[in-house]
Amino acid sequence: MDDRNLLKLCIFCSILGLVILFVGVQQVEAKVTDIGSISEGEIGKLVSVEGTVYSSYYNGEHLFFTLEDRTGRIKVVVFENLIDRLNIDPRGIKKGIELRVDGEVEKYRGELEILPERIYL
Repeated sequence: MDDRNLLKLCIFCSILGLVILFVGVQQVEAKVTDIGSISEGEIGKLVSVEGTVYSSYYNGEHLFFTLEDRTGRIKVVVFENLIDRLNIDPRGIKKGIELRVDGEVEKYRGELEILPERIYL
């Protein structure tokens, strides 16, 4: 095999590997975490939680709701730009509905909260 064909083969394999990695990452789902087990050690990390909406408030721009499971509660904050990107109706997030949130744990004014990357209704 000459150098030119070897180079083409290497480039093809590299691109194929990147495509496989990209598709694989998109298919990976986070393990669901109990809300009560989320601590300051998870700040900056991605978590997945499931539960029931305990309370909800939409101010016309941002959505704030508290998600509850059998182990605890945590606030979820959805900023205006995320509402559009997540393709959710903020008025549809009401007390009593069950959903799953994948997002990053942050701390604001001494309270842990989740900034969502995905919300599954």
